Amino acid sequence: MFLGRVWEMPNKYTFKMNVTTQLFNKYQVGKNWVDPFAGLYSPCEITNDIECPNTTYTMDALEFLKSLPDSTYSGVLFDPPYSVEQCLRKYTPKFKGTAGRAEYWARCKDEIARIIEPKGLAISFCWDSTGIGKKRGFEFIELLVVCHGACHNDTLVTIERLTRRSTGLLTVVRNQ
Repeated sequence: MFLGRVWEMPNKYTFKMNVTTQLFNKYQVGKNWVDPFAGLYSPCEITNDIECPNTTYTMDALEFLKSLPDSTYSGVLFDPPYSVEQCLRKYTPKFKGTAGRAEYWARCKDEIARIIEPKGLAISFCWDSTGIGKKRGFEFIELLVVCHGACHNDTLVTIERLTRRSTGLLTVVRNQ
């Protein structure tokens, strides 16, 4: 396990920060990677964002993840809106606010666990270090704290590797 801390000015485009570019190079993010909340500048080959016309798909993130095949992708970037308020502003008109609720994120994480190939990676950006999680078969590799200064929340980047399949969980996900 590795824990790191760096300082960088905040950027509304997470993937334009120098620290994320270095991280993506380190973990070879790109070909055969998926980003369900891509926005602009995602390095992933398969991108989705409900409001960004520059992505491969423009679907609700959960519906997008459900449409992808099992055990196929090298990795997933999970960079959803960080707060419930941000989610409600972005999703309420289209999805009655469901994207901001904990159960929505949990269902997205279940689908991420389903679509990643064995030994694949998940890189999560958030204000917490939960990541995709051990109960979904992931092993913690690295936590990077990106400090943005006293007036801004830190960004926590969790890197995990899929080490085992939780078949019971995946069966439940597919039947929903």
